[in-house]
Order: sequence, then structure tokens, then C-alpha cells
Amino acid sequence: MSPEDAGRWRAARTLADLGELTAQWLEGKIASIPTVVPGYGPDEETADLIPVLAACNRAGYVTTVSQPGEKPDRGYDGRLWTQRAAVGGFAAADTVAALRACTAGTPLIVLASRPASQRGLRPGNRIPVTLAGDQENTWFGGHLDRRDIEEDQAGYGICHPDAIEAPCAAWQVTIIDPEWGRNDVLWPVLESFAAHHQA
Repeated sequence: MSPEDAGRWRAARTLADLGELTAQWLEGKIASIPTVVPGYGPDEETADLIPVLAACNRAGYVTTVSQPGEKPDRGYDGRLWTQRAAVGGFAAADTVAALRACTAGTPLIVLASRPASQRGLRPGNRIPVTLAGDQENTWFGGHLDRRDIEEDQAGYGICHPDAIEAPCAAWQVTIIDPEWGRNDVLWPVLESFAAHHQA
């Protein structure tokens, strides 16, 4: 990570600060984010989602992972790959309530749990979101423990202790569209959430 980017992340103190910097990374204004290999931006598949993800981060839902829904398509290995639209991240209790309110009445699955257990990732909370043929390939919804959040390489370990404590004290929230390949339900709901809750 460049000294300039590292300085920005070390200056962060709150969940809102982390959300703003994540939004800037999504928009290409910052080259690196603590939870991703330095110098790498969002995956290509995320390009169309950047506006809504950036808005969510500025509205208090600090995203750490996302993917679009994708209909079955032949992959590099000859198998049919398909994805569910999904997003995961951190939020304060009032933001969790707002996300639940926005998703009420939709088919979306919302998993919300308090973080910082010392037991590690709890695989029982995970839902498959990518299939390669008939095999599950990617899961969202596992609960991170405090060590994962504090870790230098894959977490927020380079940040100020206050900024590390912010996601440790927040709820971990995952939202998944249960229908494989659908990409037009989750993102409009999140756009509505962000429009009504941005600071």
C-alpha cells in the first residue's frame, strides 16, 4: 500500500470513516483498501455495482464483499457457473434496523449477527452464492471473529485501534437474493436504503 493510502486508513477512527474510504476505493480515488491485496481495485464484475456500493458505504453499511447475480454461463473449466446477488459488511444497530426495514416484504435473506467471537468463522451461518456445475464454490454469511478483523493482511490491522474497534463492535450483515442469476432485486433495495440514509 502506498504511504498516502496507508496514511488515509490510519487517520480513520469510525465506521463512517471506514465507509467513506471504502467508497473512495470503489470509485478509484484510493488505490488500496486494507482487506484487499494492495493496488487492486474492485473485480470487473463489480463495475456496474460501484455506485450503489459506494452509496451504501456512505450510508453506514460498510461493505467488505459483494457479487452480482449471474445466470449460468460456461466457465474456464467447462462447467456452468452461476451466482446469487449478495453483499456483506458491517453496520451499527440503527443501520441494521434500516436495512431490515428496506428488505421487508422482499424475498431477500438478511443475516445479521454481533461480531468479535473468538471461535472463528462459523460455517453454519454461511449460504452458498456461487455454483460451479453442481458444486458449491463460494459462500457468504460466515461470522468473522475479532482476530480476522484485526489481522494485518486480510483485515483492518493497519488502521488506528479506534478504527479496528469500530467493525469489531458493529453488526455483521449479509444480504442475499435466494434466486440464482437474478440481479434486479437486491441492488434497487440497497439504492433505496442509501438514498434515505446517506449522511
